[in-house]
Amino acid sequence: MTDKKERLQKIIDYSIYIFLIIFLLSISNSIFVNQIGYYGVLLLLLAKYWVTKENPFSKSGLEFPLLWYMLAELISLILSPYKEEALQGLMKRYFLIPMIYSTIAVITDFNQAKKVFKIYIGGTIVTVLIYLYFSFNHYLSNLYGITESGPSFFQYPITASEILSFTVIFLFAFLINEKTSIKNRILIFIGFALSSLALFSTFKRTGWIGAAFGILIILVLKKQWKIIVPVALLVVGFYITQKNISEVNVYSLLNNEIIFSKSFITEGKASDVFPFHDQLMVSDYNKGVVIYKDYKAVETIELPTAVTNFIHWKDNFYLANLIDTRFVLLEYNQNKFVPKREFVSPGMTYSFAIANKYLYVADKDSGLTIFTNPLNPKDKFYYSQFTEITNVFVDSNYITLAGPEIGYSIHSLKDGFLPDKILFKDSSKLGFFYYSSNLIFLSDKKGLSIFNVNQQKVLLKNSFPLIKNIKKIVEKDGKYFAVSLDKIIYVIEKKANDDFEIINTLELGYFPQGLNVFDNKLYVSHVDNKKSRFLSIIDPYHPSNAGRLAFWSAGFKMFLDNPIFGLGDIDLAKYYKIYKQPYQKEIQGHLHNNFIHILATLGLFGLLSVCLLFYKIIYIELKIYKLVKDKPFISSYALGALAAFCGFIISGLTELNFWDHEITTLIWFTFGLNVAWFKSVKPDLKIN
Repeated sequence: MTDKKERLQKIIDYSIYIFLIIFLLSISNSIFVNQIGYYGVLLLLLAKYWVTKENPFSKSGLEFPLLWYMLAELISLILSPYKEEALQGLMKRYFLIPMIYSTIAVITDFNQAKKVFKIYIGGTIVTVLIYLYFSFNHYLSNLYGITESGPSFFQYPITASEILSFTVIFLFAFLINEKTSIKNRILIFIGFALSSLALFSTFKRTGWIGAAFGILIILVLKKQWKIIVPVALLVVGFYITQKNISEVNVYSLLNNEIIFSKSFITEGKASDVFPFHDQLMVSDYNKGVVIYKDYKAVETIELPTAVTNFIHWKDNFYLANLIDTRFVLLEYNQNKFVPKREFVSPGMTYSFAIANKYLYVADKDSGLTIFTNPLNPKDKFYYSQFTEITNVFVDSNYITLAGPEIGYSIHSLKDGFLPDKILFKDSSKLGFFYYSSNLIFLSDKKGLSIFNVNQQKVLLKNSFPLIKNIKKIVEKDGKYFAVSLDKIIYVIEKKANDDFEIINTLELGYFPQGLNVFDNKLYVSHVDNKKSRFLSIIDPYHPSNAGRLAFWSAGFKMFLDNPIFGLGDIDLAKYYKIYKQPYQKEIQGHLHNNFIHILATLGLFGLLSVCLLFYKIIYIELKIYKLVKDKPFISSYALGALAAFCGFIISGLTELNFWDHEITTLIWFTFGLNVAWFKSVKPDLKIN
């Protein structure tokens, strides 16, 4: 080789190393930067091949299942009615596969592999520390109980949870398997603890379950029965003995004082309270609507699924709003509530209001619907122009429509309907918004502002800088009960001079599910969301669980209609709209399950290729672990790689993570590193 070629090769090798570091440091935080690193490495390897005429790539043992998988993508593309979209999906899968072979080509010796893994873990720990900082602020703002999610900073929380599950599993493998110094064990434990805390902070069950299963695989392979058995008993005991803490707290309102009166426990999850004569109608979620008298349950109205609200419509007719946005009409007759019929609005319902004996429903994706007759849901008026609205407020003269991205608009009403005229419109982005009787309440981190709407003008009346992050307001007799994320109820009263004054506060210690004021009593429902998050894993009524069941059912129907080669690697939203039930409003392009989604998109031919691919990865990684389990460091990595992939498969039962760009990157990289590391210590042994 000439000196010029040697210098060029050194430059290429140095550049490969730089792009590899970029790739490793960005795996957990930036898909854009990560792909720059990956494609930089791949293109430079091809350039090196062109310069040296020596093929840097070697077999991984996955060649046959990968070719089958690629063929399934190609055939499904050819047969798909949406070829352009299917081609985009195919290219995404094809372009990532060389990552396996690039990783094997770059890592050529044991120490290099060790350094690569340390850089990957080190970069992830830095990401973990940043995420924990934002999670702490998320916690201080009391957003976990409201959103049931951690913060979105680097990725969506569910993607972050699965990325972090890999880190947690790898560090646990080293903690259990590696025989090293006390100092190193302490460092590994600190990394494991921080990563576990960050994983928990995502508040996403998919990552939790994947990490738990990966850890279980490690313990089984290490035969740590003294850990497995008691932990298993504790988990089973937790789910057997624990229940959601659900209660309704009642306060008396006397002379502007708030006096605790009574608290009672409900069986389900009390999402709302509606006083009715001398009774309380508690929307107890999976228990339906439960009627309480003297704070004791006396009757349960069984409904099709979980209930979020119960409200009076008109005359003897009442409405129960279900978690899937269905409405159930009930008639109160002869001292009994009798379900009459159920109906839905056209789109994804975010808010509804009853006024003028009409039902006004705001659907974010399809507009405003006004139902006029409880006995005939077909008697309705539809305003499709009002998309992106998430809140509707109605009184006898005005209707106000609002959405965080579109601001708000106030319209006059004529006989309960909307004429063309808009009285006032503000397109500024909104934080919390509430409207009542010509008053607008706006709240964000800067405080609460109250505006008066008069003759198409909006005038600031009062500002309360100390009242921040209001998330719920209930009005009764000129008093406004405003709940902040600080878990405090502020009672604000309108005075004779039209100014507003805080007349009392109530520190709850929790954020209420429901709030109602009736007959000088304040009713506050409370559900312990921390325990609920764990228990929700097995709760069929939880919105995300119910949604997944709907996706899987529709996906299986898609497969039955296209059983061999599927619909193509496309966004399935257009098909889901056809196969779903009318009341299933959430529309997504994937089916939240690797196997069902691949059945629908690539058919049985594609699913078999993916199953063989997964089996082959497990087979190879298990074989590597068995062959190197007596060797320090590499045995711990091999154990972690196997367990992390098993955790990924379990996570994929409730999420389409195999086609998630970030997760696929981790799968191919960790497998490629495992093979490369093995070849550096056992060059004469085959793994396939």
